[in-house]
Amino acid sequence: MQVAKDKVVFITYTISSLDDQMVIEHVPASTPYGFLYGNHFVLPAMEEKLLGLAVGDSFDFILPPQEAFGEYDEEGVVVFPISEFLQSNFPQEYLKVGEIVPLQDEEGYPVDAVITEIDGDFVTLDFNHPLAGRTLHYQGKILDIREATAEELIQGVVKGIK
Repeated sequence: MQVAKDKVVFITYTISSLDDQMVIEHVPASTPYGFLYGNHFVLPAMEEKLLGLAVGDSFDFILPPQEAFGEYDEEGVVVFPISEFLQSNFPQEYLKVGEIVPLQDEEGYPVDAVITEIDGDFVTLDFNHPLAGRTLHYQGKILDIREATAEELIQGVVKGIK
Protein backbone atom coordinates (compact mmCIF):
# COMPACT_ATOMS: atom_id res chain seq x y z
CA MET A 1 0.00 0.00 0.00
CA GLN A 2 1.21 3.50 -0.78
CA VAL A 3 0.65 6.91 0.77
CA ALA A 4 -2.45 8.36 -0.87
CA LYS A 5 -5.52 10.46 -0.10
CA ASP A 6 -7.67 9.17 2.75
CA LYS A 7 -5.06 6.64 3.90
CA VAL A 8 -3.93 6.64 7.52
CA VAL A 9 -0.15 7.02 7.54
CA PHE A 10 2.18 6.42 10.49
CA ILE A 11 5.64 7.97 10.35
CA THR A 12 8.70 8.51 12.46
CA TYR A 13 10.63 11.69 11.73
CA THR A 14 13.06 14.36 12.79
CA ILE A 15 12.74 18.00 11.79
CA SER A 16 15.80 20.19 12.09
CA SER A 17 16.55 23.74 11.09
CA LEU A 18 19.24 24.20 8.46
CA ASP A 19 19.68 27.74 9.75
CA ASP A 20 21.14 26.69 13.10
CA GLN A 21 21.25 22.85 12.90
CA MET A 22 18.84 22.69 15.85
CA VAL A 23 16.54 19.66 16.15
CA ILE A 24 13.03 21.10 16.31
CA GLU A 25 11.03 17.92 16.70
CA HIS A 26 11.74 14.20 16.91
CA VAL A 27 9.04 11.55 16.73
CA PRO A 28 10.48 8.09 17.50
CA ALA A 29 9.21 4.82 16.06
CA SER A 30 7.94 3.84 19.51
CA THR A 31 5.36 6.64 19.36
CA PRO A 32 4.82 7.34 15.65
CA TYR A 33 2.80 10.22 14.30
CA GLY A 34 -0.37 9.04 12.60
CA PHE A 35 -2.41 11.25 10.29
CA LEU A 36 -5.10 11.07 7.65
CA TYR A 37 -3.37 11.90 4.39
CA GLY A 38 -5.00 14.69 2.40
CA ASN A 39 -6.74 16.31 5.38
CA HIS A 40 -4.17 19.06 6.04
CA PHE A 41 -2.57 17.47 9.10
CA VAL A 42 0.89 18.09 7.65
CA LEU A 43 2.24 20.85 5.45
CA PRO A 44 1.09 20.65 1.81
CA ALA A 45 4.71 20.45 0.64
CA MET A 46 5.33 17.56 3.04
CA GLU A 47 2.25 15.77 1.68
CA GLU A 48 3.66 16.15 -1.84
CA LYS A 49 6.97 14.61 -0.76
CA LEU A 50 5.27 11.64 0.96
CA LEU A 51 2.78 10.85 -1.82
CA GLY A 52 3.39 7.41 -3.31
CA LEU A 53 5.83 6.20 -0.65
CA ALA A 54 5.29 2.72 0.80
CA VAL A 55 5.78 1.10 4.20
CA GLY A 56 9.51 0.92 4.92
CA ASP A 57 10.40 3.80 2.61
CA SER A 58 12.58 6.53 4.06
CA PHE A 59 12.24 10.20 3.26
CA ASP A 60 14.76 13.01 3.41
CA PHE A 61 13.89 16.44 2.06
CA ILE A 62 14.32 20.14 2.65
CA LEU A 63 11.52 22.70 2.73
CA PRO A 64 12.43 26.36 2.24
CA PRO A 65 10.46 28.89 4.32
CA GLN A 66 7.90 29.58 1.58
CA GLU A 67 6.99 25.85 1.51
CA ALA A 68 7.06 25.45 5.29
CA PHE A 69 5.84 28.18 7.63
CA GLY A 70 6.43 31.23 5.46
CA GLU A 71 8.97 33.99 5.46
CA TYR A 72 9.37 36.01 8.63
CA ASP A 73 7.14 39.07 8.31
CA GLU A 74 8.25 42.18 10.21
CA GLU A 75 4.67 43.48 9.94
CA GLY A 76 3.66 40.53 12.09
CA VAL A 77 5.36 42.22 15.04
CA VAL A 78 2.94 44.63 16.69
CA VAL A 79 3.22 46.90 19.73
CA PHE A 80 0.17 47.27 21.98
CA PRO A 81 -0.40 49.47 25.02
CA ILE A 82 -0.12 47.32 28.14
CA SER A 83 -3.41 48.87 29.28
CA GLU A 84 -5.24 46.75 26.65
CA PHE A 85 -4.11 43.64 28.48
CA LEU A 86 -4.92 44.99 31.92
CA GLN A 87 -8.42 46.15 30.89
CA SER A 88 -9.26 42.80 29.25
CA ASN A 89 -8.70 40.82 32.46
CA PHE A 90 -5.66 39.13 30.91
CA PRO A 91 -3.98 37.16 33.73
CA GLN A 92 -1.04 39.32 34.77
CA GLU A 93 1.10 36.29 35.66
CA TYR A 94 1.19 35.48 31.92
CA LEU A 95 2.23 38.99 30.96
CA LYS A 96 5.91 38.18 30.51
CA VAL A 97 8.40 37.76 27.69
CA GLY A 98 8.18 34.37 26.00
CA GLU A 99 4.54 33.71 26.88
CA ILE A 100 2.15 32.64 24.13
CA VAL A 101 -0.95 34.81 24.07
CA PRO A 102 -4.14 33.32 22.59
CA LEU A 103 -6.04 36.03 20.68
CA GLN A 104 -8.61 36.37 17.91
CA ASP A 105 -8.23 38.02 14.53
CA GLU A 106 -10.76 40.42 12.98
CA GLU A 107 -12.94 37.50 11.83
CA GLY A 108 -12.91 35.88 15.26
CA TYR A 109 -10.48 33.09 14.36
CA PRO A 110 -7.97 32.07 17.04
CA VAL A 111 -4.39 33.25 16.59
CA ASP A 112 -1.40 32.98 18.87
CA ALA A 113 1.25 35.59 19.45
CA VAL A 114 4.42 35.51 21.51
CA ILE A 115 5.29 38.33 23.88
CA THR A 116 8.76 39.37 22.75
CA GLU A 117 9.21 42.56 24.77
CA ILE A 118 7.62 44.52 27.58
CA ASP A 119 8.85 48.09 27.69
CA GLY A 120 7.15 50.33 30.21
CA ASP A 121 3.60 50.87 29.01
CA PHE A 122 3.91 48.74 25.86
CA VAL A 123 3.90 45.04 24.98
CA THR A 124 5.42 43.75 21.74
CA LEU A 125 3.70 40.71 20.21
CA ASP A 126 5.05 38.56 17.39
CA PHE A 127 2.28 36.94 15.32
CA ASN A 128 4.71 35.02 13.08
CA HIS A 129 4.78 31.23 13.34
CA PRO A 130 7.76 30.25 15.54
CA LEU A 131 9.34 28.50 12.53
CA ALA A 132 8.71 31.33 10.04
CA GLY A 133 11.78 32.14 8.00
CA ARG A 134 13.49 28.82 8.68
CA THR A 135 14.63 26.25 6.14
CA LEU A 136 13.58 22.87 7.51
CA HIS A 137 15.15 19.45 6.99
CA TYR A 138 12.77 16.48 7.32
CA GLN A 139 14.10 12.94 7.73
CA GLY A 140 11.99 9.93 8.53
CA LYS A 141 10.39 6.66 7.56
CA ILE A 142 6.93 5.37 6.67
CA LEU A 143 6.08 2.82 9.37
CA ASP A 144 2.56 1.81 8.42
CA ILE A 145 -0.26 2.68 6.04
CA ARG A 146 -3.84 1.51 6.34
CA GLU A 147 -7.29 2.30 5.05
CA ALA A 148 -9.10 4.97 7.05
CA THR A 149 -12.24 3.90 8.86
CA ALA A 150 -15.57 5.50 7.97
CA GLU A 151 -15.46 7.36 11.29
CA GLU A 152 -11.95 8.69 10.59
CA LEU A 153 -13.02 9.91 7.15
CA ILE A 154 -16.05 11.70 8.61
CA GLN A 155 -14.22 13.24 11.58
CA GLY A 156 -10.89 13.73 9.83
CA VAL A 157 -9.09 12.43 12.91
CA VAL A 158 -7.05 9.24 13.27
CA LYS A 159 -8.30 6.90 15.98
CA GLY A 160 -5.74 4.88 17.87
CA ILE A 161 -2.07 4.42 17.20
CA LYS A 162 -0.12 1.94 15.15
